[in-house]
Amino acid sequence: MVERPELWERDAVELAAAVRSGEVRADDLLELHLARIAVHDPKLNAIAHLDADGAREQAAAIDARVGAGEDPGPFAGVPMGVKELTAVGGMPDTGASMIYRGRTAAADCAEVARLRAAGAVIVGLTTSPEFGAVSFTNTPLHGVTRNPWDPSRTPGGSSGGSAAAVASGMLPACTGSDGGGSIRIPSSYSGLLGMKATLGRIGAGPGGPFDASLTSVHGPVVRSVRDAARYLDVTSGPTDTDPVSLARPGISYEQVVASGAGAGALRGKRVAWSSSLGYARVDPAVEHVAREAAEALVELAGWELVDVDVKLPRPGAAWGLLSALNMAAFRLDDARGRFDELTPVVRLGFEALDSLDAAGLGKAVRRRQELLDAAAGVWEHLDFLLTPTTPTTAIVA
Repeated sequence: MVERPELWERDAVELAAAVRSGEVRADDLLELHLARIAVHDPKLNAIAHLDADGAREQAAAIDARVGAGEDPGPFAGVPMGVKELTAVGGMPDTGASMIYRGRTAAADCAEVARLRAAGAVIVGLTTSPEFGAVSFTNTPLHGVTRNPWDPSRTPGGSSGGSAAAVASGMLPACTGSDGGGSIRIPSSYSGLLGMKATLGRIGAGPGGPFDASLTSVHGPVVRSVRDAARYLDVTSGPTDTDPVSLARPGISYEQVVASGAGAGALRGKRVAWSSSLGYARVDPAVEHVAREAAEALVELAGWELVDVDVKLPRPGAAWGLLSALNMAAFRLDDARGRFDELTPVVRLGFEALDSLDAAGLGKAVRRRQELLDAAAGVWEHLDFLLTPTTPTTAIVA
């Protein structure tokens, strides 16, 4: 007989069901995870800010609603962490940067407000690199965040604290955000499911800078596909301050996953494999493992594997420039005279903009359009493209 997993090993969907049914009290579930944070976070450093008292008040309110016969929502009593780049009212709003040390968020952003309304218990903030600028998590403000599977290595970034918290069982689920891999990299490094949602699916704001580079989106760092589906059901929707935010999709992602209807509709789809996208260098061992997984998925899903040579223009320089420009639009004035407090990548990005001219900016904008055009050409032949998530295993922290 297979033993049932410990509570801290279960996904958010199962935990919410246990709280809603009265099988488990939200306050007991919270105390279990607070105890795991006390044991594991000193060596992992994934929690940037812990609001234990506030979380206890939230859990008590959930238990009171269950006791009154009410349904607190689809994430009833589930302890969650919020990536520290995301606004949570009353909690630090530093952007993981020394220059904003001591600043506090005035209110929840829409994503957090929707999670609270669904019954989630917001426990605190998870660590991120400064402004989410790099793919590892290490800042002067908080220090080094470490991978639970091997503390000598990074959990990735920029949602590194979220990934470390979920992978270690300190929290069942956390928020993330992703402009250039910031959900996908740490989820891959930490053995989790992380999803960069469609641009605009989870409307950004209110509060916080609008991403004029149109790359960064919100999404979950979780343990299961059904957790991710429920997360999207709860958080999807437009906001007035996000001009590219989308209307709610009109379907339940969780119902599609649970019914298996989505799997049936995917049979016969055309899919290709690319390890490099035409420009990247991938560790042969990573490529081998990822290719084997891709082939197994193709067989199980009943897809048609087609031979398409995917060659995209190199995106790195253009993406870096446009991202730095967006960051500078909202941060550079505050950083002037304090560059010595910035992490090296952020500082270099700001300094590079001092020599930027119209020609350089125009080149980056054109490269972005070239990428869009090349990607559109790929989708003329395919329904899905499978690739390794990262070109290497987790790097040394």
